[in-house]
Amino acid sequence: MSDPIYLDHNASTPIDADVLETVIRVSRDSYANPSSIEHSQGSAAARVVETARAQIAAHVHCKETELVFTAGSTEANNLAILGAFPGLKATGREHLITSKIEHPSVLACFDHLEAQGARVTRLGVDERGQISLDELAEVLTDETGLVSIMAANNETGVLQPILKAAQLAEVAGALFHTDFSQASALVSLDLQNSSIHMASFSGHKAYGPKGVGALYRSIRRPRVNLTPVMCGGGQEKGLRAGTLNTPGIAGLGHAFELIAKNIDHDRERIGVLRDQLERGLKEHLQLQINGNAQARLPNTMSITIDGVVPQALMQKLRHELCFSASSACATEHVETSHVLLAMYGDTQRARNAFRLGLGRQTNPQDVLRVVDFFNRAVSELLLLRTR
Repeated sequence: MSDPIYLDHNASTPIDADVLETVIRVSRDSYANPSSIEHSQGSAAARVVETARAQIAAHVHCKETELVFTAGSTEANNLAILGAFPGLKATGREHLITSKIEHPSVLACFDHLEAQGARVTRLGVDERGQISLDELAEVLTDETGLVSIMAANNETGVLQPILKAAQLAEVAGALFHTDFSQASALVSLDLQNSSIHMASFSGHKAYGPKGVGALYRSIRRPRVNLTPVMCGGGQEKGLRAGTLNTPGIAGLGHAFELIAKNIDHDRERIGVLRDQLERGLKEHLQLQINGNAQARLPNTMSITIDGVVPQALMQKLRHELCFSASSACATEHVETSHVLLAMYGDTQRARNAFRLGLGRQTNPQDVLRVVDFFNRAVSELLLLRTR
């Protein structure tokens, strides 16, 4: 029996084979602590870390000194949001803005700060899954300290207008943070020529290793001052305590270097396959595409099929396909997505939504097989309903 076709790249991408070789090589050869620069092997490990920092900085167009390595984008989001708040509070900017469809690690940070006395505005989205720039402009005040809006939603793939939102925030004197994790492998980013002040990245959403990520924070005007959220030995210029994960960081750097080389090709090839899959499913099934069909990641489809419960569909196809009915980051139990609830309310469309996420390894034969699998499974499920 062949392995199931993997269509859950939004939850996690497979590590690139060349990146894996880098992780293995560095694990074997650069085992010294990169903070132990007083001896040759520690210095060699430190050079590995700085090479990775340069690789990432070159791709996202920022200074190497503006990148802080973390254990993933959840930690990066925490450092950005919780770390910025003490300085903002000291200047009287305790009003914070985010959206209702953010990743749970962002939403939890704002919930925590609200419990500490911050005033939080959570922007809604329309049925296309996008925030309103007009609404953002209306709620910005001279007391707003931080705006955090994700680049691409992990459940619908819908892209947010982060460059324009960042400009609005900057004009109002507020910092702008974006969780760029889901967009990293398929959307180009030029931080140097944007109003984005902080951005979070994750290895396992970008064909790199799990357990490693990075936070960009501007050291230009305005300089972003952060308070560490972890106590320890003062690594990463005192912003992120803990021994650096040298192999993971090397893998992250290599993954971003490969993205820089392949992003145009990946975007076009995967987008063609996604569109073929969408057309194939629409030929035989009554389905709705959730979110903006144009402004979305080229690998992502959020779908609701009339009369079909996604959990039953996943169970029927468990040997053929891997896909998700909700965010893997939200809960161990399948619940109605907070993203789809924000878009459509407590409706069948929201409750029965599921996600297909294609990736580099997806091929045209996979698309044909997926269409056949869905046609068969949906027909069987609908037949059971009529009995």
